[in-house]
Amino acid sequence: MINLLMRYLKDYRRQMIFVFVFVLSQAACQLYLPVMMGNIVQNGVAEGNTQVILSSGMHMLMVSVAAAVCMVASSYFSAYVTASFTSRIRADVFDKVKDFSQSDFNSFGAATLLTRSTTDATQMQIVVINGLRSLLLIPITGVGALIMAFRQNVLLTFILLTAFLVTSIVIAMTTRRSMPLFQEMQKKVDRINLLMKEKLTGVRAIRAFNRQAYETDKFETANQEGMDAAVKASYAVAFFSPLMQLMMNITMVVIYWLGSVEVQQKIVDISDLMVFIQYVLMFMSSLSLVSVLLMAYPKAEVSAARVKAVLDAPLSITDPQNPRTLGDVKGKVEFRNVDFGYAGAEKKVLSGISFVAEAGRTTAIVGATGSGKTTLINLLLRLYEVTNGQILVDDVNIKELEQKRLRENIGYAPQESVLFGGKISDNMRVGKKEATDAEIEEALSMAQAMEFVAPRQDGVESVITQGGKDLSGGQRQRLSIARALVKKAPITLFDDCFSALDFKTDAMVRKNINQAFANKTMIIVAQRISTVKDADKIIVLDNGLLVGQGRHEELAETCAVYQEILKSQAYADSKEESL
Repeated sequence: MINLLMRYLKDYRRQMIFVFVFVLSQAACQLYLPVMMGNIVQNGVAEGNTQVILSSGMHMLMVSVAAAVCMVASSYFSAYVTASFTSRIRADVFDKVKDFSQSDFNSFGAATLLTRSTTDATQMQIVVINGLRSLLLIPITGVGALIMAFRQNVLLTFILLTAFLVTSIVIAMTTRRSMPLFQEMQKKVDRINLLMKEKLTGVRAIRAFNRQAYETDKFETANQEGMDAAVKASYAVAFFSPLMQLMMNITMVVIYWLGSVEVQQKIVDISDLMVFIQYVLMFMSSLSLVSVLLMAYPKAEVSAARVKAVLDAPLSITDPQNPRTLGDVKGKVEFRNVDFGYAGAEKKVLSGISFVAEAGRTTAIVGATGSGKTTLINLLLRLYEVTNGQILVDDVNIKELEQKRLRENIGYAPQESVLFGGKISDNMRVGKKEATDAEIEEALSMAQAMEFVAPRQDGVESVITQGGKDLSGGQRQRLSIARALVKKAPITLFDDCFSALDFKTDAMVRKNINQAFANKTMIIVAQRISTVKDADKIIVLDNGLLVGQGRHEELAETCAVYQEILKSQAYADSKEESL
């Protein structure tokens, strides 16, 4: 945790200097107050000198006000540092995650990444905002009070040090015991977040299958496990604060008893004993602050380790030190003996894939579910890295290109239509920020989306909900297609994004795209033969192997897998021709 704090807090040196100055001033004021009180008792109360009481009392009031001002100022600067520190951690976690490959992302999971950037960051914030002042105030006030107490009474100070030693041992044992418990608690929180996200996303399916009771029981089980882990972790530190209070009370009783004996034997004055007790209370107060910090520290230590694991995670896909440039991109794409398999998997997803998608041509990829079609698209986008072989764009290995530059030349309509909450026009500009309204309307028209966008009150400036939940599946797909078309990239990928369209709309969209993108490279992944039959080349995959490539007519005669797909879809030429 210390390393992570130092990494961020070093940028707030000036504010931390202010915190140090104000904390030091506050401590000095607090350490001076008992001396002034002793003077009032000895020279004012004992001798009946009202003038000394009034003047010293006014002086104490001024010092108290100065201490309060310093406390407020140090709190302000420490709050600023802590809020900025937490904000930067969240921003850096997000910045790191957005550069993750799909494999990197899968190694953590969405639920735990969300927890680490919110709950874990907040746990660290609690410790930092309390510790920033306390870690300065406790040593200064505590050590200062101990020194002043030692000057007042050596014997009673040794009693105080004995209590401090016992308390320190208790603190160390409690911290060591509670750390694993808080680690387990955070894992349970990750599990709860995962289930919550899953249930909220699939709430319609849960209702449709009448699975409410089952899913409720499943969530309640995880929730109960999370509660049990939290209770167990809390129990580990629950006795700590009462024990601290008990130790302090016992110490005070012993000091009062021995102090009263010394007063009776005239070893010390009553005023000196009162001053000593004030310093003891100040020291005990410092220990109480330590107890508060240490009760929160195990949680923060676990949270810091989890956040640091994300920030320091190595990226599986990185840019080359000396990247090549593509120049005027023609759009030729070549897969050369490409293999791919997930880490730890026994079987490869793709094996020995070789084909060329010619520049300015349409290449289609078909195959059964799980044959590796979408994986090919993800490899071209470098969301995954090939295990063996090469992928080339205009005869340049994509590993030699910056990821940003590669993707600048690719338009992409994903299998799952991902739309963002906000205006339709803002969604259309995701791939091309400078796109004009005319370009957006043109793309929407090509994707047959203007028929439901135009009737809206604000047209392309209409607001849609997050994920486009207020749209049908087909409408979301058409907006996703339009977003890819707005970019007008040299290479455009359509990953099974026509599946929710009816045959007529599918045919119209493809016709519009073929006319407008005649000189650009298009790669289409589809299930329907009707969607790909007019492609210049069709790639047929089966269980990760390339089993055929060519035009529709050729594959219909020579490729057994393609023939099976044709037969299973009950392909009807006459129906297609009527569209």
